[in-house]
Amino acid sequence: AISHDQGQTFRFVRNLPLAQFYHIAVDNDVPYNIYGGLQDNGSWRGPAEVWENAGIRNLHWQEVGFGDGFDTLPDPDNSHSGYGMSQGGTLFRWNLDTGEQNLIKPDPPSVDTELRFNWNAALAIDPFDPSTIYYGSQFVHRSNDRGQSWKVISADLTTNNPEMQTYRTSGGLTADVTAAENYTTITAIAPSTLQRDVLWVGSDDGRVHVTRDGGQNWSRIDTRARGVKAGAWVPMINPSSHEAGTAFVVFDDHRRSDMQPYVYRVENFGTRWTRLASDGMSGYALSVLQDHVDPNLLFVGTEFGLHVSIDGGDSWTKFTAGVPTVSVMDMAIQARENDLVLGTHGRAAYVIDDYSALRNLTTTDFNERLKILSASAGQQYTPRQSPSTRFTGSGEFRADNEPVGVLLTFLAGGNDLPHPDEAKEKARKQALRTSAAHAGSSGNRDDDEQEVDADNESKAPKLAVSVKDADGNVIRSYKTQVHQGINRLVWGMQRDGIRPIDDNGHGASDDGLPPGPMVLPGNYEITLTLGNNTTSAAVEVLRDPRSPYSTEELQANFNTLVTLMNLRNTANSAVRKILTARDDVDTIARIIGKRLEIESSDELKALKKQTSKTRKDLGELEKLFRTPPNTKGITYSGDTVNSKLGTAGFYIGSNNGAPSPAALTYIDIAEKALANAAEKVNSYLTGDLAEYSKNVKEAGVMLLPVMDPVKVTK
Repeated sequence: AISHDQGQTFRFVRNLPLAQFYHIAVDNDVPYNIYGGLQDNGSWRGPAEVWENAGIRNLHWQEVGFGDGFDTLPDPDNSHSGYGMSQGGTLFRWNLDTGEQNLIKPDPPSVDTELRFNWNAALAIDPFDPSTIYYGSQFVHRSNDRGQSWKVISADLTTNNPEMQTYRTSGGLTADVTAAENYTTITAIAPSTLQRDVLWVGSDDGRVHVTRDGGQNWSRIDTRARGVKAGAWVPMINPSSHEAGTAFVVFDDHRRSDMQPYVYRVENFGTRWTRLASDGMSGYALSVLQDHVDPNLLFVGTEFGLHVSIDGGDSWTKFTAGVPTVSVMDMAIQARENDLVLGTHGRAAYVIDDYSALRNLTTTDFNERLKILSASAGQQYTPRQSPSTRFTGSGEFRADNEPVGVLLTFLAGGNDLPHPDEAKEKARKQALRTSAAHAGSSGNRDDDEQEVDADNESKAPKLAVSVKDADGNVIRSYKTQVHQGINRLVWGMQRDGIRPIDDNGHGASDDGLPPGPMVLPGNYEITLTLGNNTTSAAVEVLRDPRSPYSTEELQANFNTLVTLMNLRNTANSAVRKILTARDDVDTIARIIGKRLEIESSDELKALKKQTSKTRKDLGELEKLFRTPPNTKGITYSGDTVNSKLGTAGFYIGSNNGAPSPAALTYIDIAEKALANAAEKVNSYLTGDLAEYSKNVKEAGVMLLPVMDPVKVTK
């Protein structure tokens, strides 16, 4: 299926149940197109998802074919058209505009030749000519007209071993001839993206060939692969994006009970083979990729997960941040976004958002107190819900989306920070307790303080984050928790908001104000501070590429949002004054009650009645601005200041353009309501409340009043 919504844009699914991906492909000509195949609840399909610009991150599945989850590739010239396949070599071209599924399976070179296609045959599009595609049987087939006609451009590139060609009689307890039994077939075709007419080809019986002239001449090169038994399956070849004569080849021999990973770097078009180290890698290898920027950054998918090397394959680390122990059968890189897409067997697809922090990373970097590894641009867009029921409950799966904003990846170090590994964090806390106990035995601190420091995360230093605009003005400032090792932080492309109101009338915490309006596209600087260590990075906020609004219109919208924010801040300030006064009145009421228990006074009784009225008056003032919390039922609130500000906010926030005349009218209505309410608050504070305060003082109602001594009488 393909994610497609008439020009709308979508984000890739993260975790579908019972999903099987044999191959994943990304389209770097049409950013955010990703294609693959899955198995959903036992029903096999060949889906693909499109996200056509940096944009809406929801799902809309549209079927383009049927099969057991194979390659699904877009046409680079038209993302509404492409290629799909199913077992036995069935290849078709789909077109979403016409609804056609045109069968384009290659014809044999002669009527006497029987083509052998793997269950999952090799398919590729020429990176230099979008109309040229390659398909593998025992031969390499090439079409220069999107599958309308075919030409065989190779000899049989397999062993052509008759003992392995027994699919007609394949079975077991019952016959099972489904094309899964086809062997001596081509399983990998990989055109170079650097040099035209260079193709690397691998088969399910261990043969690897390369051509440098578009198939006129082929060289068999697998005989130089030392350490792997002849005949091992070749599931994937990745031509280097840095050197045309270099490729990475994976062999998989688990079908003969060899569970070792075999990954090779092939240089000089096959004359030199180097087996990459397997230390730190678990499970037999299935897929391999080289980063398009850092040649030493490699990814290998095995039966037991994703593995990463930052030194060209000399050592490996299992990647466990959000990636389970699962068979990673295919991988693809979305180059513009630096996203790594994983196709797994049994756990659907995963997207590792912006892995660029792994580039040029060294082990010594982990000794740094604070270091920014990468900062990706923030893409502005307007999200929309995918076509479906609004409230789906458990009836529809919806995956998590990438966080919206500028993504910072950074290292933090120091034993005063918590460790993300549970076992290491437990050891760290135990060490802190031991150290504190030693200090306590020396009289430096008590036992209670030891326990709090060891277990309370709030005691760990927080990271201070500040954002400056192009003029150097600080527009956002807050604090957040960090841990040892690699951290990620998302600035949501918003400036500081306003101090909120909670039920107690208190404002924001010491960690900073909540976020406010979205900033304008442009250049910004983010500064991170941890203790005495500070580091900064220049970042960019990208404009929504679909936006029809001019820079002036965007600026007008932003200015209006700031105006509304300031009006709401004034309203919040007024409500806080009311709540603070009411808290004081409640305290006075309790003091009067206590005083009346020990003395009877007409003055206090009169003040008690005035206190009750004052509290009621303050409650009525609050209702000018909002419906008080914990109000039972649904009451009318259209006349409140917050309601009118909300209406104006909906008008402004419903699009990113300059405010309409209607929007400006509703802003004027909200501003007038705020002015009237503020005038009533000010009048009451300087009038009735001031008079009440005077009466309280004259009555001597205060904390710790001077009391007459207790007289003992007989």
